[in-house]
Amino acid sequence: MENNRFSKKIFAILLERAKGDRSWRQFAIEADISYVQMRKLAQGTQENPPRPKLIKKLAEHSFNDIDLEDFMFAVGMTVPDRARARKSAPSQTEQLLDAYRALPARERKTVHDFVTFLSEKQQSKNQD
Repeated sequence: MENNRFSKKIFAILLERAKGDRSWRQFAIEADISYVQMRKLAQGTQENPPRPKLIKKLAEHSFNDIDLEDFMFAVGMTVPDRARARKSAPSQTEQLLDAYRALPARERKTVHDFVTFLSEKQQSKNQD
């Protein structure tokens, strides 16, 4: 496992989305992991990337189309490619750009980091 590719910020973003409308405690209970570890991951304070077994538990109990592949890529590992199509209409793109432009500079940097993450993920898929 390559620890130098672990992006705590992106992992935390994915985890927040995967949590859905549940509390952190409820998500931890459903995923059968420690609430303390869940909070460390969510706050980006855990130094080392989670192990694949823990990531699998998170992915199996995630909402909002967050899956194993997303979590594994955030920690610097890839899983075998599978057919997944995520479509966005042009009108959604325009709405996204408008929302991006309205963000403060610090938040735009977070978006930029996330887009970089997704671009690397796509390049990794294309190389397989």
